[in-house]
Amino acid sequence: MFSQRVMAELLKRHGDLFSDLVAVKKTLNERFYGLSEQIHCQMLAVASGESMLLIGPPGTAKSRLIRAFAHLCGLLGDDELLGNESHGENGVLRQLQQEPRYFEYLLTPFTEPGELFGFFDIGKLFDANGRSGGLERLHEGMMQHAEIIFLDEVFNASSAILNSLLTFINEHKFHDRGKSFEVNLSCLFGATNYPPKRPELLAIYDRFLLRSWVDNVPSEPHAIGALIQTGWQESHAADLGVTFPLLLERAERFRADLRTLSQNGGLSIDLQDDGVNDMLVRLTCIADYARGRRLSQLSNRRLVRFSRIFLVNALMRAAEKGEAQPMADIGEDLMLLARHGLDRLPDPFQENDLMSLLVKGQL
Repeated sequence: MFSQRVMAELLKRHGDLFSDLVAVKKTLNERFYGLSEQIHCQMLAVASGESMLLIGPPGTAKSRLIRAFAHLCGLLGDDELLGNESHGENGVLRQLQQEPRYFEYLLTPFTEPGELFGFFDIGKLFDANGRSGGLERLHEGMMQHAEIIFLDEVFNASSAILNSLLTFINEHKFHDRGKSFEVNLSCLFGATNYPPKRPELLAIYDRFLLRSWVDNVPSEPHAIGALIQTGWQESHAADLGVTFPLLLERAERFRADLRTLSQNGGLSIDLQDDGVNDMLVRLTCIADYARGRRLSQLSNRRLVRFSRIFLVNALMRAAEKGEAQPMADIGEDLMLLARHGLDRLPDPFQENDLMSLLVKGQL
């Protein structure tokens, strides 16, 4: 979809980022059994800066995976990762509040915006002489200052919080009493047991460009044995020595480079290219199939922003193979859309049809 020359130059300039991503992916795969697809999706989210949602039943290591990644970035200590934290009355992890670059919160229908963005300091409403001093938000250590954010049970939040999150996720801005502030967000992860169905939640659902479904392991001795073996090690004696403290900084430099290249015309999509046309034909078929079977409406925003996911995936694939020249793989790249871009997970029969579309470009 993009010029091979430009992709090769991007991989050369940001080789340290993709080397880190490959190493983090390998580390997490050794620590979590059966989550390779989710971990790959997580790395795409980190590099692209897009938000990711983990969907699955309780007890499938959704929260643990996010915390393990935050630990590898150097934002969580060993005690927090191993579960030696305590919850405050308002749901936030007490020890995690000490690290302002990471913010985690369990959302409920009763969560107030101040719990995420900071409450107003009532004591400063009036000065010593009784004159109005104006509102001042106690924002230190709150969500707008964090680089990695994890919102658990995100769709349980009130409408006031969900409305704030729309701009926060999409534009990386926080609106406060008529003023707009840039936020430090690098990666935003959400988790939920079920995808939302209520119409009022579809807007926030669409903001999570990447979705990854998680399930319990199959009822097979090998799978259960491997799960218990890796799970025990992760829960009680995980190797906590390796970290990648520059990963987020490198990801931001990569995204800034993409913006600069796009603005000066160095990175664009050539509709006259035969490979691009082939991909667009198959992409059109997938979009028509998904919409017709109500798997997803595949909004305009989703289709546009997935082009960056295709680019990042090609660069990661080359880095994993040790290749200097990223090559397009239309089937693999478009399968990302089928696995991580739809509103509902296809059933086995639908997935077979989707595979056919990827191979042939038609039903």
